[in-house]
Amino acid sequence: MLRNLSSGFQLLLLRRLPPESFVRSFDQLLILLLLNLLIWAGLDTLYAEDGAQIMLDGVYGWACYLLLGLFGCALVARAQDRITDTRGLLVPVLAVAPYALTLFWLIGDTAVVAARPWTSLLAAMVYLLVLSMRTLLAAYGPIRTRAAVVAVLVVVLSPWVLATLNLDTRLWVAGDAQEQSGADEDAAETEPLLYDQPSRIAAAVERVTASGGSAPAVFYVGFAGDGDQSVFKREALFAQSVFADHFDSGDRSLDLINDVEDRDSYPLATVSGLSDALKLLASRMNLDQDVLVLTLTSHGSKEGLAVTNGAIPLLQLGPADLRQALDEAGIKWRVLVVSACYSGIFLEPLKTDTTFIVTASDAEHTSFGCADDRDLTYFGEAFLKDSVPSAKTLEGAFKKAADLIQHRETAEHLEHSNPQLYVGPAIREKLAVLESGQGHKQQDAVVVRR
Repeated sequence: MLRNLSSGFQLLLLRRLPPESFVRSFDQLLILLLLNLLIWAGLDTLYAEDGAQIMLDGVYGWACYLLLGLFGCALVARAQDRITDTRGLLVPVLAVAPYALTLFWLIGDTAVVAARPWTSLLAAMVYLLVLSMRTLLAAYGPIRTRAAVVAVLVVVLSPWVLATLNLDTRLWVAGDAQEQSGADEDAAETEPLLYDQPSRIAAAVERVTASGGSAPAVFYVGFAGDGDQSVFKREALFAQSVFADHFDSGDRSLDLINDVEDRDSYPLATVSGLSDALKLLASRMNLDQDVLVLTLTSHGSKEGLAVTNGAIPLLQLGPADLRQALDEAGIKWRVLVVSACYSGIFLEPLKTDTTFIVTASDAEHTSFGCADDRDLTYFGEAFLKDSVPSAKTLEGAFKKAADLIQHRETAEHLEHSNPQLYVGPAIREKLAVLESGQGHKQQDAVVVRR
């Protein structure tokens, strides 16, 4: 056992070892397997959060990954020789695995890895490729080309397989009892809360000043989708104040907010709630000329915008849902600001000649800065705080914000989010009038005449 572990540590250091460096037997195979299991359980326990409870479901995930690893070793052994003993490869693999598991587990939470995820992944892949060749050499001596190719494929495909399966291997899970208690409370209040939403939305819309006069007016709707993090609530409300200054829309504003700590101050942000709010708001707009500014902020995925409020079951907001809600409301002139990861997915489905769209990222990348200790996301800070107030036009604000975000992400060694902009030709002319001040002057003239 000591000989195998000593040789395994030398493999970790990428030293060349002959096959006789290891003792291969079923007993050694079983002992090394149990040792790896104990180390995994020990590391998971070491990193367990306070109040965490043991959940043996993690053993299922670990067993699935173990079976895949054994299958990969069998493929490599088969490629080396049809009569080669797979145990000859498994013993070196399991001997180096405790060290490799501990090493990758410990460095996985370091600031260097967090700041350079892709660089770290590439470095890990290169190391594992070299380690796999050293392990093959220690298992069989001379390596056949096809065995080396299969080993490389196994290593290269492993991150994709792990990401696809995404099995939970945690033994200790924090807060299950508290979450269940909170879920029970949410379930008890869900029905009356959701039943009350239409009247809340109607009351909120009733407080919105209706359109008047011959000049176009701007209406604002904020949608904070994720109620578990208050950064999105802060961003939606901040956007309201920014656009109120930019377009004089302060008394024509409405917010739909999800907040697990406060479900009374604002109507909830839901897909149906947004649809109802837009229809009611449209009745107070001059749809031929008035403009809607809609800010959506939340977590995002390649399917759409996350809509969560504790344990209340809510539908996610996809691009098709948003397009349908706007079309059914009859709102033609649209300024859409989507602050979320992968928000570029909203671009193509929402494009019209009368639509202006800004997204925090393209359809393939995440955006950053959604930690709950922040006032605004990176995009919200760059666009809403640092650009719109000082820019004459929203297009100019976007260009400034995109530069700020690119420089920040470069400085922090983050993969670029690539904010996106689309401006329909008709809305460009409409905004040119509004942002030149002519719209406000016409509106003021109408008020004076009255």
